[in-house]
Amino acid sequence: MGMTRSDQSKTPTTTSSSSSTATRAFAPASALTSIVRAMEDEIHSRLEKQGLQKVLLPLGATLTDRHVPIFATPDLKSKSRIVVIFGEPSQDLGVIAGRIANGPGGIDQGSMVSVVRKLQAQDSSTTDPSSPGIVIANPGQLYWWPEGKRTLTVTASDAIPLPSLVHYGRVHMAELNNIPGNESRANHIRYVWDVVLQTMSNDDAKISIIAIGETCETVTGYLNDAKNWNRWAGRVSSMLLLGHVYPSDNLTNESFKEFLRTRAYIVSNEPLDTGLATPDGNPDECIPNLGCPCYSSSEPCYSELILIRALPSILDYMELVAKTPSFENPPVDVIVRPQEEEVEVEDEWGKIPDEEKPSISVVDQEQMLQQVKELELEEKRGGDSAHVSD
Repeated sequence: MGMTRSDQSKTPTTTSSSSSTATRAFAPASALTSIVRAMEDEIHSRLEKQGLQKVLLPLGATLTDRHVPIFATPDLKSKSRIVVIFGEPSQDLGVIAGRIANGPGGIDQGSMVSVVRKLQAQDSSTTDPSSPGIVIANPGQLYWWPEGKRTLTVTASDAIPLPSLVHYGRVHMAELNNIPGNESRANHIRYVWDVVLQTMSNDDAKISIIAIGETCETVTGYLNDAKNWNRWAGRVSSMLLLGHVYPSDNLTNESFKEFLRTRAYIVSNEPLDTGLATPDGNPDECIPNLGCPCYSSSEPCYSELILIRALPSILDYMELVAKTPSFENPPVDVIVRPQEEEVEVEDEWGKIPDEEKPSISVVDQEQMLQQVKELELEEKRGGDSAHVSD
């Protein structure tokens, strides 16, 4: 996507808790349920208390312009390592899983708050004991709601009020509902790389990536482009793909495919960190060739919970790679399930005595139809004779 120099040179617009809350206050309760609104506001407030600030994209946008917010460390330029998190495109900014944030586990565990706190306790590298910088992208809320002056997910956009009860729905209008430079998930992820990281980070800063769900394909697709990979290859430290299900067949960049500091976690009821597949996949587990080692997250059902269940292992892996410049993934000890004993059916059938075998007969269709007709005639004759006797 082409960005002019004037666009890239614009300073980011940030918001405080009070201003961002004021912006969200434009949205009536009928557009989003009260519990979701309250949870979103609380998550943003807690992220800001952790030192993150809200940055509006495109850079230079104001609260009245069409924009999409992200969270970032204020002093990103001074960080030697930056962790970039691309969440699921169905989630609001900062939310990992509503089923956890709004239930057992609470807001911290079900949101990026818990991730930020643990990242802030890490070292950037062996020579830099300061915590890494953090960027939380927003690939979900890319629909601009003009009346509410805010962005929404696709799901939430279906709940905004209509002008009247007789209106069938809303027509998506690019000039009203698209956000410049962030019109789609792919464009947003490209903007984060090409503009946010390019202008707001140090040129020597290493980058650790976490992608969840569908964004795994979008992030790997961006880096698969030779131009993009040539620009970032020397800076990408590690990459975690959570809920990754896309085969590497479509990856054509050999240099990117040989990148050896990537790990995937998928849904599985096996214990955490159990090896499930090599980069070539594992047909016994129905895992395709993901192009990187695949491990169990210990989450059996929902990909949105992988980051929560496997968080300690994920962050430990990123820190280990950051502190080991020549790191390469170790060999994967893939789980081997016991094979069922194959039984020769023909041999077993031959051992059964003939008198114990079920009898099987074949009836000619025409003969069967003739017998049915004869039975019907007999029933009719019986009925007629009974009627005469009466």
